[in-house]
Amino acid sequence: MDPLRLIESSLVEELKKHLPKNIKDTRNILEIRDNVLYVWDAEDYSVLTLNVAATHGKIGGGVSYQKLRLTDQPKFEIKNLLINETGTQLVLWGNLEIVLVELPKRWGKEGMFQGGKEEIFCVVYKFDNFNTMVEIRKARWHPGSTNDSHLLVLTSENTFRLYECELGSAPRLIKRWKVGRTPSSSPSKLPDFSSLGDTAVDFDFATPTLRKPEMFAGKDINKNNVVDWNQIEWPILVLRGNGEVLIVRGNVLLDNHEKPLVSGSLSMYPPADDNYGIDSCSIMCVQTTPPIVVIAMCTGKIYHAILLKEESNDVDDDDRRTWSQYGSNHSLHTPDEALYVYECVEIELGLFFTDTDKKYNCPIHLRCDKDNKSRYFCSHNAGIHMVSLPMVSQLEEYISTSEENDEDRLPMLSYQSSSQYLICRRTKHTPTDEVSSILGFGLLQEPCVLVALLHTGDVVARSVIDLHYFPKIESPEPMINSERQVSKEDFDVYIKKLLKRETSQPIIKIGSKSMSPRERLKLLYHATDIFRKEHFVRHDNVREEIGNKVRALKVTKSHQLNELSNLMEAKKELQQTAERLAERYEEIKDEQEKLARRAKEVLRLVNYKEPSITPTERAEAEELKKMEMKIKEMKIRLEELKTKSEQQAVHIENSECNERRKQIVFKGDQEKTIQNTLGHMAKDIKVLIADVKKLEEEVSM
Repeated sequence: MDPLRLIESSLVEELKKHLPKNIKDTRNILEIRDNVLYVWDAEDYSVLTLNVAATHGKIGGGVSYQKLRLTDQPKFEIKNLLINETGTQLVLWGNLEIVLVELPKRWGKEGMFQGGKEEIFCVVYKFDNFNTMVEIRKARWHPGSTNDSHLLVLTSENTFRLYECELGSAPRLIKRWKVGRTPSSSPSKLPDFSSLGDTAVDFDFATPTLRKPEMFAGKDINKNNVVDWNQIEWPILVLRGNGEVLIVRGNVLLDNHEKPLVSGSLSMYPPADDNYGIDSCSIMCVQTTPPIVVIAMCTGKIYHAILLKEESNDVDDDDRRTWSQYGSNHSLHTPDEALYVYECVEIELGLFFTDTDKKYNCPIHLRCDKDNKSRYFCSHNAGIHMVSLPMVSQLEEYISTSEENDEDRLPMLSYQSSSQYLICRRTKHTPTDEVSSILGFGLLQEPCVLVALLHTGDVVARSVIDLHYFPKIESPEPMINSERQVSKEDFDVYIKKLLKRETSQPIIKIGSKSMSPRERLKLLYHATDIFRKEHFVRHDNVREEIGNKVRALKVTKSHQLNELSNLMEAKKELQQTAERLAERYEEIKDEQEKLARRAKEVLRLVNYKEPSITPTERAEAEELKKMEMKIKEMKIRLEELKTKSEQQAVHIENSECNERRKQIVFKGDQEKTIQNTLGHMAKDIKVLIADVKKLEEEVSM
C-alpha cells in the first residue's frame, strides 16, 4: 500500500508531529506538481517538498526533503495550497487572507531546489485588498494568462478579483466585478438571501471561445493568422449554493475598463422540480468539445451535463435589451447556452448505510486529472472517490469522425459513468462529530499513484487502476483489404474487461475507538463477501483465461522453437556459403591488385623512357627547324611586299588620275632617275621571285 515508500521518509514523520489535531473540514494543503510533493507545515510555517518520483529506487528514506521557509509568516490558518502550471509561484490561502510565494529554481541531482539545500527562504507577498469581513471562497490560476501570472479570486461578497502576480513584484489588483448582490451583515430576523443559497460557492473555467465569432464567419482560423490572443475569452462558470450556474463572458485579462458580462442562470434540461438540488458545493468543467460540466451536491449526488447552445426563440431585439446595454455588467435575459444533464452519479459517503438510515452529508471537492480527462476525483470527509467519464472518449471519437447527418455516431448514453471508492474514512457507526477529514491529495503520473494526507498525519499512497478506461489502439499501417479486416482485441484489454466490477473495496482508515468488536466483525464479513462476489470470482475467471493463454503460448512457443532450429540450420548453410564467397572474393581482389600494379608500372615506363635516334636524323631535324624559321620570316616579308604592292597600286591609280587632270612634264634628269629606279626595282623583284622559287623547291623536297 506504499509504492512510493513515503512511510519511511522523514518528511512524513515530521509532518505527523507538526500537524494540528481536530481539523474537521476537508482541505487541500498537499499538491504534486512535476513529480514534486508540496505540503504545508502549519507549526513550522514552511512548505515541505519531496521528489516522490526519486523514492522508487531508494530504500530507507534515502531521498531527503527540503523546507521552503517564508520570509513573512502568515498569521491566518492555511486551508489550501495552489501552484501555477509553470511551477514558479505558489498561493497559500484560507478563509480570510491569501499570500503569494515565489518558488526557487530547480537544478542538479534529482531536480531539487537550488541544487539540494535543506532550507531555502522564499519571498512572500501579501494581498492587501481583503478585510476581516470578507471570506475567500475559491482561487484559481487563469489558464489564459500568457505568462501564467494571473490569479482569480472569488469572495463571499459575490465578487471576483483578478490579480496580476508578476515575478519579483507584489500582486496588483487589475479588475474587480460582482456576480450578485452583496450579502447583508446586519442582524435581522428575516432570512438573508445568502442563507437561501444565492451566494456563489465555486467557479471554474470553460473551454475558450472567440469573443465575436461572427467576425470570422467563412474564414479558416487554423491557416490564416486572423485571430489575436486578445480576441479569445475564457468563459467562467459560477455555481451558487442553490444549484444555479451563472456564466461570465469577456476577456478579463485585458487591462482596460471594460467589465465582463455576467449573464443570468443557465437553463438546465431536462427540468427538475428541485433544480437538481439546493445544496450545491462544487463545480468543475472538463476541457472537451463541447465542455462537460460536473456539479456536486453535499448529499453525494454528482450531475454530469454538457454545455451547448440553446435553441434560439423568436424574440424581438427590444425584448432582449439588458442591463449590460445601459452601463451595468449584469444581464437579465437567459444566456444562449444551456446545461443538458445526461446522468447522475451518487457516491457513497461512508459504508454500510441502508435505505432507511440517515445518510451522512458533507461538502464534496472536485479535482480533475490533467493527464486523463476521462476521470476525476472527489475528496470529502468520508474519503476519496474516483469517477470515470466514458462520455469524454465518445465525444472525442464523434468529433474526429463526425460527418453531416451522421446520426449513427452520436454518443451513446448506455456507457454510464461509474465511481470507485478509493479511501474510506467513515462508516455507519462513526459518530457525526468525529474528525475524519482529508487534508489533501495529489496524483503522481506514469504510473498513476494517489497520495492522500489524513487528519492524523498519516500519508496513504495507493496505485490507481482505472478498469473502465481503455486506451485507443490504432493500427500502425492501414489495412490493404478493408473487407477482410479482422478486429483483434488485445489480451490486456480483455483481462481488464473481465476484471471490471460494479463495486470497489476502499482502504478503510477509521478511528480505533469508533467501532465495537461486533461491528468490526460485521465489517470484516462485509469486505469478505465483496471479495468473494466481486473479486475472487473474477480473478478465478482471469486465472483460467491466463492458463488457457499460457497453454496456447506454449504450443506457439514449441512451434516457434522448431521454426527457429530450421532457421538456424539455414543460417549455418548461408554462413558457410558466405565464407566461401568471401574467400573467393579475397582471391579475386588480390589478383586484381597485382594486375593493377603491373599496368601502373608499364604506364610509368612508357611515359618516362627517352626516344633513341641517330646523329644524322638529329642533324636533319635541326635543319628542318631552321627551315621552318626561314619560312616564317619569308611569309612575313611576303606580307609586307603585298602591302607595298597594294600601296603602289593605289599610288599609280592616283597618279593616273592626276595625269588625266594635268599632264606632268618631267625633265631629262628626272626621267632618267625614274627609269633607273624602276630598273633596280625590277631586278630586286626578279631576285626575290627566284629566291621564293628556290625555297619552294627546297621545301617540296
